[in-house]
Amino acid sequence: MVGRLHCGGVGVAMMRQNQRMQASGAVRPMADKPQYPPTLELDGARLRPLRVADAAALYAYLRDPVVTELTSYPVASVPMVEGMIERSLSRWAAGEVSRWGVALQHDDQLVGTCGFNEWSQVHRWAELAFDLAQAHWGKGLMRQAVAAVLQWTFRQNQVDRVHAFVRVDNGRSERLLERSGFVREGCLRSYRVCRGQPHDFYVYGLLRSDWTAAQQPVGVDEARR
Repeated sequence: MVGRLHCGGVGVAMMRQNQRMQASGAVRPMADKPQYPPTLELDGARLRPLRVADAAALYAYLRDPVVTELTSYPVASVPMVEGMIERSLSRWAAGEVSRWGVALQHDDQLVGTCGFNEWSQVHRWAELAFDLAQAHWGKGLMRQAVAAVLQWTFRQNQVDRVHAFVRVDNGRSERLLERSGFVREGCLRSYRVCRGQPHDFYVYGLLRSDWTAAQQPVGVDEARR
C-alpha cells in the first residue's frame, strides 16, 4: 500500500481487458448509483474523484521506484497514468465502483489513490487497491482512506466481499490490510509478473458480515475481558 504502500497495481493490459469486457457487456453497471463517487472527508485529506488534471501529480509519485518496487505496476509513463484516470472516470460514469483520488485538504494536491481495480456485480465482490506518495507514508492517511472506502462500499449493499492481492514481501500493505480487518486467505504462487519477474502474492479478504460485526459497540462485559 504505501510506496510499498500499494496493493494490486493496474497494468495497461488489464485496463484494455476491462474496456473490452465493458464493451461486450461482461461487466454490468451498479444499478441506481450516482454516476460519480461522493467526496469523503478524512483528517487532513479527502477522497474525491480523479481528474484529468491529476495526471502530472500521479505520474510524479508513481515514477518513484520506492513507491512501485513491491507492486505489479509497470514502469510509470504519462500515457499509463492518463489511462488510469480515464478508466476510473469511465467506470464511475457507467455506474461501476472504481478508484478515488486521495487529495490533501489544504491545496487539493493528489498524493494517492484508493478504491477498486475490479468489481463483479454478479458475485458481489470488489478488488481493493491503493497507492500513496512516499512523503505521506507512516501518517495513517491510507488507513483512513481504506476505512472510508470500506464504509461507503459496504453501506451500498452491493458488495459482500472485498479482497486485495499483495506481494508477499510488501509488509506495509499486509499490516495495513490486517489492521483494517482483512484476513490472509492464502498464497498465490507466481501470480503476477512484476516488471519481468514472477512473484508470489497473498490474497486478503474481508466480508461485509465481518465488517458489520466489527462496527458494533463493545458491551461492558466484553470490554472488561
